[in-house]
Amino acid sequence: MILHGIEEPDRFEQQDPPLGTTRAMNNIGNSHSRPKESWLSAHGKLWYDDRWYRIAWIVWPQAIGLALFAGLWLAPPGGLKPTTWAKPVVETPVNQPPERQTPPPPLPQQATPPQQFVPPPLAAQPVDPLAPCKSGNYGQIIQACSALVASGNLRGSDIAGAYWRRGLAYHGDNQYQLAMNDYDRAIAINPGEAGYFNDRGVTWMALENNDRAMQDYERAIMLKPDYALPYVNRGIALHNLRRPNEALVAFTAAIERDSSMWSAYENRAWVYEERANWRGCYDDGNKMIELEPNNRLGYEYRGRAYLESSQYQPAIDDFSRAISLDPGAIYSYRLRGRAYYFLNRFDNAMSDYQAALRIDANDSTTISFINDLRRRQNGR
Repeated sequence: MILHGIEEPDRFEQQDPPLGTTRAMNNIGNSHSRPKESWLSAHGKLWYDDRWYRIAWIVWPQAIGLALFAGLWLAPPGGLKPTTWAKPVVETPVNQPPERQTPPPPLPQQATPPQQFVPPPLAAQPVDPLAPCKSGNYGQIIQACSALVASGNLRGSDIAGAYWRRGLAYHGDNQYQLAMNDYDRAIAINPGEAGYFNDRGVTWMALENNDRAMQDYERAIMLKPDYALPYVNRGIALHNLRRPNEALVAFTAAIERDSSMWSAYENRAWVYEERANWRGCYDDGNKMIELEPNNRLGYEYRGRAYLESSQYQPAIDDFSRAISLDPGAIYSYRLRGRAYYFLNRFDNAMSDYQAALRIDANDSTTISFINDLRRRQNGR
């Protein structure tokens, strides 16, 4: 039969015993009668008699050659090298010790990534129930506060605050009686708030009732002795009542409680100017400039002190600064013209007087200065 292309005898036919067995059997009893076969003769006989022998001789060399070829083909360029961390061996010169091989540095440890910062949750901010009353023009504030009062949602100090803020808006809108009504309501709910009495006193002064204003200011001072603003307003009321000495005391008390209160210096300089206290007028004008350098009034009070002390050029400088801050400052035009007049700079003086008349054509003081200047020019 034929198996995979190789012709084989039928398994049931008579077959020769294995070659090796036959050779061994033939040798038994004939070792002395037959000559010993050579290796080449035995090879030839097996080649022709045993096909498996032939196949082994054909396949075996090819297998060895294929293995050698595969080994050479798979080898890396430059030949096989030992897999080691050591440096390549370099020939060591004679009488020189071999280079000391340093082991490789340890691999850096992976840094632990920083933990991501998670901010804590923000605390809930308290809601201001009066926030609608704190912005807008007077009409908007009045409307917002009225809506809050009508809602019925406010209690205690909150509803008192709504009345008070609406009162401030009414006062700013020149509705003084409505402002007074709201201040009365706020004080009835919270009679311990000094600010309510102070602001009601301001409205009393707007209604030209300085005596009632004085009572409210004194009440505010009693409730809060370190509250500087009622002292300033009390000083204004005293000045209106023609009590300038007491007014100076009140303004000074306000400054003692709050040295940065600009309005206290302004009103005290006003009284100093009326009383021809030019040193006091100069000092308070200086402080006003220090606190609010862009407000013209400080320069006007200090300039007036310079003018009355015959320091005309510094006076001109201060009045010029005041005019640059407020081109409608008729007082500064008038007094700068006066300083030019005393320096015999009549053209400059006349120019300032005419600028003052353009602001107020009926200003009697400026008209008087112009007449005086004309007489001087005419030699009279």
